Amino acid sequence: MNKLFAGFALAFAAIAPAHALTVAIDVGHYLDAPGATSAYGVTEFTYNSKLADVLTERMLLAGYTVRLIGDDGASKDLQKRAKAAEGTDVFISLHHDSTQPQFLQEWEVDGEKHKYSDRTHGFSVFVSKLNPKYDRSVDCARAVGKQMKAGGFEVNTSHADKLEGESREWVDQSAGVYAADFVVLRATTMPAILLESGVIVNRVEAKTLDQTVTRNKIADAVIAALGECMKK
Repeated sequence: MNKLFAGFALAFAAIAPAHALTVAIDVGHYLDAPGATSAYGVTEFTYNSKLADVLTERMLLAGYTVRLIGDDGASKDLQKRAKAAEGTDVFISLHHDSTQPQFLQEWEVDGEKHKYSDRTHGFSVFVSKLNPKYDRSVDCARAVGKQMKAGGFEVNTSHADKLEGESREWVDQSAGVYAADFVVLRATTMPAILLESGVIVNRVEAKTLDQTVTRNKIADAVIAALGECMKK
């Protein structure tokens, strides 16, 4: 083990859970329906996959057991994703955000036209009141939000806007936590959260979120948060 790797191992050991938690990491969307498209033409599924790779690597280093779901890009059935998480301690679905269609504008990048909107930015975390472990889900969502903010990320407040497609209920505005009954949150039986890491139609944030240093910071925030909330 080289000195750099040993240093990482010691640092992560300090935030590793008291027992080996098994974390289900759900890679949001799939190849046939890849979610949002960034201001530079990169699919959300690509962003989600890259973040899942980094989070998995760092979680394993921190002493967690990881079960990847949807990483093959073929998992269309959201109920099956929830079923695939059975037996894990906590579920996190990784996503990257867009905005409502009426706010998108067109611009040209390297000779190709893409849609963008700089109106919104920041992360948000979602929980479902229909999840049987709702209270613990809120604990974990709140912990993730606080760790993201501690890492320099800002809350995306746009999902509470009173307009069609939004009007989400705040659970904890200070931590960026909303209530939403997404299938993967309501159909899972363990504490479950969905993280929108940032807004990829935002021209600045799309580039920031595509950097390894940013993915490392998000992963570290999630690891620290889960270690905290699952000890309660």
